[in-house]
Amino acid sequence: MDAETSLRLTASQEDYLEAIKESIDETAHGHAHTSDIARRLNVKMPSVTNALGVLREFGLIHYDTNKPVTLTERGEREALRVIRRHLVLTRFLREVIRLGDEAASQTACRVEHVIDDCLVARLAVLTDALTAPGRCHALRKTLRNRYAALDAGRLDVLEGVYTPPTKPIEQPKPKRRRAKPAQEEVPHDAQ
Repeated sequence: MDAETSLRLTASQEDYLEAIKESIDETAHGHAHTSDIARRLNVKMPSVTNALGVLREFGLIHYDTNKPVTLTERGEREALRVIRRHLVLTRFLREVIRLGDEAASQTACRVEHVIDDCLVARLAVLTDALTAPGRCHALRKTLRNRYAALDAGRLDVLEGVYTPPTKPIEQPKPKRRRAKPAQEEVPHDAQ
């Protein structure tokens, strides 16, 4: 197994890649500054420096102290993967699940690190199918009404999700008879 397929980034490392890519994309100069990364992630500079050192060791970024940060080709691919996952999840949560923008983005940020690519792709397909103009109108209307009932506390869909199985009636266990303590034999001479 090569290093690329065996690399498993932490949620924090993925967040750093995402912040670096977004910083690079929002500027004309094609690189990110450590101070921009710190501000974006709301972390202190020593944390940024440590994280960038790890990402550099993984071959995901070009970084030297007091120089701007750029992504390697591999780092670019990984950053785009994280950003796309975030966008797919946010759209699904906002347009299908109907969470508010902030809640959808925050939830997507937490989920994007643990969900696999196959499920993300299927959520993208589902979102496209459910939100396409002229399709699924009745389903969207039903979902809106059910979500409103959930939000108003009139609907508890979790109540019936798990019902403990009925326990079999236990048969009473037969009582054990206690063995009588052995009587101490008294020698005949002692009588």
